[in-house]
Amino acid sequence: MSAATGTTATTDSNARRAARPASRVDAAQLPATLCLAGLTVATVVSLCRVFADWGYLRDMLIVALGTHAVAAALRLARANLLIALPTLLLAIIGLLSAVYYGDTLNGPLPGSRTFELMRIDLRLVIEQFPTAIAPVPSIGNYAVAAAAAVALCAALSDTFAFRALGHLEAVVPAGVVFIFTAALGTDRHRVAVSAVWIAMALLTVAVLRFRQTSEEATWMGGRRMRLAAAVPAVMVTFGLTAVVAATVAPRLPGAGEKALIDTRNRQGSVTEVLSPLVDLGAQMRNRGNLEAFTVESSDGAHYWRTYASSDFDGRTWVPVEEDLFEMGDRSDSVLLPGSRTQQSFRILALSGHTVPAAYRPVAVSPSDVLWTEGTQMLVLPDVNLERGDRIAVESIVPRPSVDMLRAATVANAPAGNLDLPGGLPQIARDAAVEATQGATTPYDKALALQNWFRDNFTYDLDVQYGNSYDATDAFLRGRSGFCQHFAGTFGVMARYLGLPTRMAVGYTPGDLRADGLYHVYGRHGHAWPEVWFDGIGWVAFEPTPGRGSPDSVDYTGVAPAQFAGSVDGGNGTPQTTPATVPPRDGGDPDAATTVPGGGRPGSTGVTTTAVAGSVGGGSTSSGSGVPWVVAGLITALLAWMLIAPRIIRSVGRRHQHSARERVIGAWQRTLGTLSLAGAPPVAGETPLEYAATAERATGADHRALRELAVHVTRAVYSTRDIDEQAATRCELLSSEIDSVCRDRTPTSVRLRALVDPRLMRRRFAN
Repeated sequence: MSAATGTTATTDSNARRAARPASRVDAAQLPATLCLAGLTVATVVSLCRVFADWGYLRDMLIVALGTHAVAAALRLARANLLIALPTLLLAIIGLLSAVYYGDTLNGPLPGSRTFELMRIDLRLVIEQFPTAIAPVPSIGNYAVAAAAAVALCAALSDTFAFRALGHLEAVVPAGVVFIFTAALGTDRHRVAVSAVWIAMALLTVAVLRFRQTSEEATWMGGRRMRLAAAVPAVMVTFGLTAVVAATVAPRLPGAGEKALIDTRNRQGSVTEVLSPLVDLGAQMRNRGNLEAFTVESSDGAHYWRTYASSDFDGRTWVPVEEDLFEMGDRSDSVLLPGSRTQQSFRILALSGHTVPAAYRPVAVSPSDVLWTEGTQMLVLPDVNLERGDRIAVESIVPRPSVDMLRAATVANAPAGNLDLPGGLPQIARDAAVEATQGATTPYDKALALQNWFRDNFTYDLDVQYGNSYDATDAFLRGRSGFCQHFAGTFGVMARYLGLPTRMAVGYTPGDLRADGLYHVYGRHGHAWPEVWFDGIGWVAFEPTPGRGSPDSVDYTGVAPAQFAGSVDGGNGTPQTTPATVPPRDGGDPDAATTVPGGGRPGSTGVTTTAVAGSVGGGSTSSGSGVPWVVAGLITALLAWMLIAPRIIRSVGRRHQHSARERVIGAWQRTLGTLSLAGAPPVAGETPLEYAATAERATGADHRALRELAVHVTRAVYSTRDIDEQAATRCELLSSEIDSVCRDRTPTSVRLRALVDPRLMRRRFAN
C-alpha cells in the first residue's frame, strides 16, 4: 500500500468513525465501563489465592471501583488526557489514604503521617517480597500494595479502552496481576476464580470490540447489530466459557501436578539458609509437619536453643562473628548454679552448622562440635548436620528467683548488647514508656514489657517476616505477628529502656510421645529475647502469646505452652508442655539412651567464624484461555521479562552511592548468579573460600572470582576507603562471571529466572 493510499484509508476510517451516531457511542460506554469494572472485580477476587483470608476484599474493592468511577467522571467531563492522568493518580492516592490510613488524614486530605505510613508499607513489601510466601496477611502493607497495583491497573485499562481505543490492550493490565497471582499464590479456589476471570475478560473484549467498530457491519450473523441485540450472544459466550473452564480445567493433563514455579518449598527436603531468621516464618508455616530431630532429655522439656544474635543493625538481628573453641567442660563459666540435664539429639531433617541444646550447654559429644563463648552456641563448623547424626549435650539450666532478678543490675553487660541504631520509630519509643510505667528495676521493666505484648497483641503466623524499623512500626500498629516480631520488637524496645538484650532462636520442646522422646517439628521453630543481669547472665523472657518455656515459669509467670497439632498455615493452638518424661515404652530402638555419647562422623579443627543454620522443608497451578487472552498475556509476559530486570537493577543500585557499596553490590549479584548456576554460598565460608568452591562447581574463572573476593573482603573489613577504580573493576568482574555462568545454568532455572522476580533479584539486585 502506498503512502497516499494509507493516508486515504486512515482518513476514510476516521470519517466513518466521526459520522457514527453519537448516541451509539454513548450507549456503549456504560456497558463497556461496567465490563471493565467487572474484570477488575474478578481480578480482586482472584487475589484470594495470595491472601490469608477475605479481609482484604472490601477495602480493595472500594479503591478499585472508586478509581473506575473517577475515570468515568473525567471522561464525561471530556478532560484532556494530560489533565485526566494526573487527576486520576491523585484520586488513587486519595482513595488509598481514606481507606487504609483514615485516622491520619487532615480533614479530607492526606497528611505527612499518611505519606510516611505509605512509604513504610511500600518499603516493607519491597524488603519482604524475596522471602514472602503465600498466603500473606489480608491487612497491612501487602493489602495496601495490592490495592495500589489494582487501582493502577484500573486506570490503565480505562485509558487503553476509551482513550487509546483498544480492546485486547485494556485486558492486559489486569492480566498481568492475574498471572502473578496464579504463579505465586496457593491453589485456593483456583478453578473458580480462573473461570470467572477468563469469562469477564472475554466479555470485556467483546463489548469493547463492538463499541470500537467503525461501521455498522454484520456481527455474529446479523445486520446493523445494535448492542441490545448483541448482549444475549455475549452472555451466552460468558456462561459457556465459565461452565467449560470449570468442568474441563480440572481434567486437563497436569492440572493436579506440581506448579511450574514452586513458591512454597514443601518438598520435604532439607533447606539451608544463612540466617535462621530469614526462614523462620516459612519453616513454621510450610514445613511445619517435617520432623527436624528427636530429643531424649533426662529431666523433661526445655527450649532447644540453636542460635543467638546480639547485633542489631536497624534492619535485622545479624550473626555475630566469634571464635570457636573446643568445648571440654564449661561448668565453671556458668554464673548462676542450676540443675544439670542431659540430652541426646538424633538429627532427622535439620541442616546447617548450629546444634540445638537446652540453655546453657556445658559439655558436648562428639568433640567435632565446637563452642562460642559469647553467644554460648554449639557449632559444627566443617560439615553440615545430616540425617542420622547423634549429638549428646549436658547443660546447666540456671533458675534465678524473682528476688534475685529484682536485686540485679545490668551495668556490666557484654559490649554491644545495648547498641541501637538511630531511627527507632516514635511509636516504639512511646510504647516502651507506656508498657513499663511504674516499673523501677531492670527486671520489672523486662517483665512489664513481656506482659504488655502478651496482653495486647495476638499471635498470627500469616504476618510476613521482618525486624527492621519499618517492620517494627507496622507490627506495633497492627498488633499481630509471630515469635520473631515479638522477640525482635521486645529487643529494640528493651534496649531503648536501657536493658541489654539479644535474640535467641531455636525450638519449643516438641511432642512428647510414648517412646519417651520429644519429637520436634518445623512448627516448633521459635524465637525469644534474652536480657542480661549482672551476676546471673542471660535470662530468657517470653513475650509471644501462646508460648512458654518450662525453664522460666518461676520468674516470668508464663506457663509452659507451645504449638499443638499439624499445620499448613494458621495460627496454631497453644498446648501445655509436659515437664516430665514418662517411662519409655519401646519406641525407637536406635535412639541413644546415655549422655554423653554422641556419634558424629566428621573432621575436627578450629575455625574463626560462627555461622547459623536452619531447617528446611517439604501448589499447583494450571490455567486455560482463548487466543485473544493468551496473546495478551504472552505480550505482557514478554514485556515483564524485558522491563523487570532493568527495574530491579535500577532499584538495587539506587542505594549504592559509595564505592564500598558498589563493590558489595557487585559481590551480591555474583552470589546470585553463581547460586543459579548451581553453587549457592555455604554459611560460614569466607569470600575467598567460596570463590574456590564456586570455581570448581561452575567452571567460572577462578582469577576473576578471587580478585572480586579480595575486593569485597577489603570493602567489608578494611577501614581504608575504597576508590572508584576498584568499584568499577568489581562491576566489570561481576559482568564477566555472569556471562560465563549463564551458559552453565540449567535451562529450567534460566526459564524461571526470566519470570520469577525473586530469582531476578538474585542476579540483578543488591
